Amino acid sequence: MSLKKKIEEIKRDLILEEASKLFQSEGYENMKIADLASIVGVSVGSIYTLFGSKENLYNNYILNQIDYYLEILENEIKNVKDPYEKLKILTNIKFQAFTSHKNILHIGVNHPLFYINTYNFTDEDDVMMHVYMFISENIMEPLRKKISTTKTALEMTLLYDSLSTAMVKHWVIVNDDLMQRSDELLESFLLITKNR
Repeated sequence: MSLKKKIEEIKRDLILEEASKLFQSEGYENMKIADLASIVGVSVGSIYTLFGSKENLYNNYILNQIDYYLEILENEIKNVKDPYEKLKILTNIKFQAFTSHKNILHIGVNHPLFYINTYNFTDEDDVMMHVYMFISENIMEPLRKKISTTKTALEMTLLYDSLSTAMVKHWVIVNDDLMQRSDELLESFLLITKNR
């Protein structure tokens, strides 16, 4: 890698790190690229050159958050044998991720759930497909065997994702206690999954 590319990568990471802080403290709508440029010490144009748009910058923030929480999930379940316990851990991590970033949640095209609804199922390098495959192999496949369902591990993963995402969307709208709903999610998911 050339020195110029390395410097650009460092600059990009620094901008993204500071943008993350602003998205979390200000929310998407209130976060201003001009404020970010001032904090980082670059021009607004430099940010747009590196990221293209505020939406792309936000999507990069979301991708980093997904990677961060996937790493937490990997560490939390690596020594856990019971697939039910792994599913509880997954649910708690997912719900905690949303509740700890509630300031950036809002209903509209640019809320964090927007990216989650833009999967590219044909691209094995897509970040969500990577997450799905990890969950399928490490949580749903052992659970599938334990409950003797005819559903595939990937089908179970997609069902879980749909149910949990719907519950998060409901929480955003009605502002109830998301963490208190994890048992309800697991019961609903297992009921649907066991039905052949």
